[in-house]
Amino acid sequence: MKKWFVTWYTPEYKEWARKTEGGYFLVIIRKEPKNFLCVRAKLIMGEKGLPGVEIIEEQNLQSKRKAQRVTRGWMKPFS
Repeated sequence: MKKWFVTWYTPEYKEWARKTEGGYFLVIIRKEPKNFLCVRAKLIMGEKGLPGVEIIEEQNLQSKRKAQRVTRGWMKPFS
């Protein structure tokens, strides 16, 4: 089974990744001035150069608790 791992963890930005075919699945929470941005995305690894990013879904939420609930929900089917 492929597991989630932390790629970035600071008070203003948290990111988890999970290996997939051709890249990684990402789940991100970013603290912004008035809300929390939650993003799920694919990091697409090519043959060379920097990877590409494909945004799957974005949500702007007013509380940290709601942001955590949303990101946990995105991760749960893959745990």
